[in-house]
Amino acid sequence: MQIDVECRPSYGMAVVKLDKGEKITTESSAMVAMTKGLSAETHFNGAGGGGLIEWIQAALTGLARKFLAGETMFANTYTAGKDGQQLLLAPAMVGDVVDFKLDPEGQKSIIVQASSYLGNTPKVQVDLIWGGFTMLFGGGGAFFLKCKGQGDLLISAYGGVEKVEVDGGYIVDTGHVVGWEGDLTYSLRKAGGWKSAMLSGEGLVIEFKGKGTVWMQTRNMDAFVGWISPMLPA
Repeated sequence: MQIDVECRPSYGMAVVKLDKGEKITTESSAMVAMTKGLSAETHFNGAGGGGLIEWIQAALTGLARKFLAGETMFANTYTAGKDGQQLLLAPAMVGDVVDFKLDPEGQKSIIVQASSYLGNTPKVQVDLIWGGFTMLFGGGGAFFLKCKGQGDLLISAYGGVEKVEVDGGYIVDTGHVVGWEGDLTYSLRKAGGWKSAMLSGEGLVIEFKGKGTVWMQTRNMDAFVGWISPMLPA
């Protein structure tokens, strides 16, 4: 399998080339175009085995991802019927797409905002994790995705993606966090005092401590919604 990301950073799109039998799982609405011969199977987001218990677990996980993490309830798995198949993938919003090459030897895991997930190859395990009660008030969702294994992980961003190496501490607005990896702990707090929050427009931030990498998006979806809402007809 070969994955190339084109049209970066404003309109990122993943171009996936698959040989016979190769598979990739994506968000249900991510497909832009594909060649004939690719088969698509729709299933609950987080589907496991084929038994009744696994089906119930997958349904509950799909519901959790939709209503608690902001993802789609269903996902699609594409399988190539012959060599040289092509699949084009893109997120709903304008912005960048990044292809992470996960390696179980060199990387323990990557934590990403659930809304940033775009797709993954079969050997990448994607689990829904609880970010903590305080994250309910952060605007980005209280659940994250913990991604580990070996293969490709596709994530998207609203705007471009900025990578920062953290050694000690770093503070990021909740609406700009895409993901992180390494020995980092995080906590939610106000950007400043109440007066600062009211007058400056800055709200809640995530404070990272430790050593690792943080990826941020250059635009904030909540800020965009707040900017455009007054212009919409009543």
